[in-house]
Amino acid sequence: MLPKSTHKNVLRMIVYMSHENLIPVKALIHTRSVEFRWYRHIDIYTRMRGVGMIPIYLEIRSYMIKQIENGFLVPGDRIPSERELVDLFKVSRMTVRHAIDQLVNDGVLVRMVGKGTYVSSERLATQLNVLNSFSEDIIATGHKPSAKLLSVERIQISDTISNLLSIDCGHDVIKVERLRLVDDLEMALTTSFFPVSRALPIEEIDFNATSIYGQIESLGLRIEKASETVSAEAADKRIAGFLRVKENAPLLKIVRLTFISNNVPIEYMEGLFRPDRYVISQELYRQEVR
Repeated sequence: MLPKSTHKNVLRMIVYMSHENLIPVKALIHTRSVEFRWYRHIDIYTRMRGVGMIPIYLEIRSYMIKQIENGFLVPGDRIPSERELVDLFKVSRMTVRHAIDQLVNDGVLVRMVGKGTYVSSERLATQLNVLNSFSEDIIATGHKPSAKLLSVERIQISDTISNLLSIDCGHDVIKVERLRLVDDLEMALTTSFFPVSRALPIEEIDFNATSIYGQIESLGLRIEKASETVSAEAADKRIAGFLRVKENAPLLKIVRLTFISNNVPIEYMEGLFRPDRYVISQELYRQEVR
């Protein structure tokens, strides 16, 4: 305990972290001693804990996790700014940024360009062995899907896509680009191509609606199967703007060709998904080894 005479040398109050629950509490006094000046010098990086040192960025990280676990921060909440955390913990911006970077890398937090840093929503999983629309997958997890229609145009397509859709080269298709959201957070950007043919009364489909699959089946057409491939692709400047990620950030690229009855292809889709919010799961069985 400090002698009463030292109380006149109080510099300022320091925010400490409680060892038990990591809730901020106001702390004791400090004096103009050599020990204090040395302590403040290393406090940018570490905080004394008993006889050892614990990196302060780990305490900040643990504190943020506790706030989430205890319900003070919930998925979708914006966390305090770097400046606010610097003032709270009395450390450098570099130290705060290091702690936040770790939480972003771990998927606990997510940065949204131009908006700030938020508590991540749970990553939504889809199974490869089940054919569902995007909306059906999201609803099944208890979340709210939505879509923003970016463009609809009638175009002529390349040989590659026309072959996949089993139509002649130069045949018209409807190209639909949509931004897919979950709980109002950007999840994916999808580009779909629908053949203009007798098989699909394209004029009866509302592309502003959330589920196109649902509309197709409401017209009496049965969606039977799809072939799908998954790869990785870097976000270009335009895609990064829509999905609120950094340019060149890695994305999941899903390419799907969907068929109705009689093996008739009805849609070719290319989708770019944020991997911090969307994962793909598959249950595998080992065949008997002979």
